[in-house]
Amino acid sequence: MGESIKTFCRNCSALCAMEIEMDEGRMVRARPDGTASPYGAYLCPKGLAAVDFHNGAENRLLQSLARQPDGTFAPVDNDAAVDAIAAKLKALVAEHGPRSVAVYHGTGAYRCVLGGLMERAFVAALGTPNFFSTMTIDQSAKWVTMARLGTMASGKNAMRDCDVALLAGGNPLVTHQGAPYAVAESGAPARGFEAARANGCKVILVDPRRTETARFADLLIQPLPGHDAAIFAAIAHILLRDGTYDRAFVEKWCNGLEELRAAVAPFTPEMAAARADVPVEQIELAAKWLGEAHRVTTGSGTGPSFSTHSNANDHMIEVVNALCGGYRREGDRVRNPGTLRTKPVYEMAVSPSRSFERDPKCVSEDTGTLLGEMPSALLPAEIMADHPDRIRALIVFGGDPLMAVGDPAVAKPAFEHLDLLVSLDCRMNETAKLADYVIASSQPFERHEISIPGDALYPAPFAQYTRPVVEKPAGCLHDWEFFWALAHRMGVPLTFKFWAYGLNFADIPEGLDLSGPEKPDPEELCRFLAAGSAVPFDELLAHPEGVRPDMPEQFVQPAPAAGGKLELMPPDVADEMAIIRDEQEEAARPYRLISRRILHAINGAYRHSREAKRRYPVNFAYMNPDDMARDGLCEGDAVEIASDDGMVRTQVKAEDRLRPGVVSMTHMFGPLVSTDDPEADEGANVGQLCSLTRVLEPVNFMPRFSAIPVTVQAYEKH
Repeated sequence: MGESIKTFCRNCSALCAMEIEMDEGRMVRARPDGTASPYGAYLCPKGLAAVDFHNGAENRLLQSLARQPDGTFAPVDNDAAVDAIAAKLKALVAEHGPRSVAVYHGTGAYRCVLGGLMERAFVAALGTPNFFSTMTIDQSAKWVTMARLGTMASGKNAMRDCDVALLAGGNPLVTHQGAPYAVAESGAPARGFEAARANGCKVILVDPRRTETARFADLLIQPLPGHDAAIFAAIAHILLRDGTYDRAFVEKWCNGLEELRAAVAPFTPEMAAARADVPVEQIELAAKWLGEAHRVTTGSGTGPSFSTHSNANDHMIEVVNALCGGYRREGDRVRNPGTLRTKPVYEMAVSPSRSFERDPKCVSEDTGTLLGEMPSALLPAEIMADHPDRIRALIVFGGDPLMAVGDPAVAKPAFEHLDLLVSLDCRMNETAKLADYVIASSQPFERHEISIPGDALYPAPFAQYTRPVVEKPAGCLHDWEFFWALAHRMGVPLTFKFWAYGLNFADIPEGLDLSGPEKPDPEELCRFLAAGSAVPFDELLAHPEGVRPDMPEQFVQPAPAAGGKLELMPPDVADEMAIIRDEQEEAARPYRLISRRILHAINGAYRHSREAKRRYPVNFAYMNPDDMARDGLCEGDAVEIASDDGMVRTQVKAEDRLRPGVVSMTHMFGPLVSTDDPEADEGANVGQLCSLTRVLEPVNFMPRFSAIPVTVQAYEKH
């Protein structure tokens, strides 16, 4: 066995430190590295499988491809491909303007720091507002809530500092994703829960399934899916009824208390308990704990944001947090102020932006951007719109939007309607199968990278820089290089900046002009990004295991100027709550299908890894054993699952962790359109059960990805 090289995982924002064992220049094994990491030595199965993927476990693309006139693909030189793409884009912009071009940023792109920032620079230079990402798929309700409620600049209380922590519809022990939305620490999340409970924190979970995270729950509420808004409206009702909300915080930082009181008055705990089919005592107890606590934090995972009434769900969850004053206050310790970009933290409310009400807006619906992004659920409609500004070219960076947006009967014809579709990826996914060009991208262990995505998410200050562990294959292209080369060929002036969510790219003062003919040095780009770091870049170079800086303790400071106000119950949210109050249960289909995360895959990635294929040969339909017995179903039976919008077939699997009346399946599994043979398909795409034209949310036009009414019945395989 040869040398061992220190680097870090880039599957998710935890960015766990790792060591790669080498043998004659080939990566053979990954192991966790606790030398400096604030998590200690920790690595999840996806991190362990990253080496297998790199070595070809999922048919990694080693050369770029171009679609031929007969529809097949043939290898293409990267320079030739970029030349052709640039020429086509330039012609489209000249004829139809910059809005004719769109970019989609997928899960695989979030930890590509240089690629993501070069992508942002390209989009800004081009002048198109058409930027889409997975954030407006699984998290868009949270962004709608920020736009309508506002936010506190001081951020939420850390779980380790709380007396009570409430998490709805999240499973961080599987996702390893925590802040800023879910209540958990990124990386080694179980250790964070253990530490919080050791400090006396009570943990409340609201989830139809007794998840892996539920082992830390002091109170587990398992509702029928789709009733989060009613449950949290009832908790707000109790806090207001009993006067146990944080009066001082609400008076100082909130508007709309009386409007909130009126909106939640009908949502008595008895009414919500009946709707959600949970004991009323559980709702009362959750509200009691929250009202009595000194420090509280509440948050949610993907579940409420995927479900029926997702915008109202997340709004009411955040309203409960606001009623409890669940934010850091002046004088509170800031556990991690950031290392690469340290900023003071102020106790100050940021008023709602309601950015979706302003230009630029979509051409297919009267709605605008959320944190600078267009709603991804509208991407097919933006392509098909009968409008001069419709999208005609789409560049997809590290994602599979055709699978992710659901309803392939609507989405696929739209993607086929594009004048140009480019996939920048390492896999031939469903979107890539329709592309004109598939640019084979380099992979994490072949890139220079710096830990910006995890900078403020680590539980303590920490930073890490890594050089490539191995060279990229000759036929692959770095993602940052693709966007730089595209801008260079199009004659678009490019400025590289340290961008982050919430920042207007044009307003960021510092930047590197990359408009010249010389290709940038990736290490120098990382050095630029570390210019304001608490750890000098040369120190990061000297410590590939990462650096935990000895920083003076920082505390939340008083607001430097008059702040804004949180809007607890704006009129449009009140209207949505009135609709929820008056709606009748959909009784035609007896089950509700919910989404679930799995430990061995992240969205569409690693589904074909060795361990994932062994554990999940199909996309199992998990059901409560009592439901199965009542319907005459046995473990492994072939079942047909139908919604009002489609049907999939798979195998049923018993799970006593799941409450009755619920079916649980994983998104992004199987082919775009399933056949009658889930084993041959290696899954089933539940996106076929969704609609992009029916039962859509306001503002972001999100489809219903969870709490979908379905029927389940056995079928005979032919």
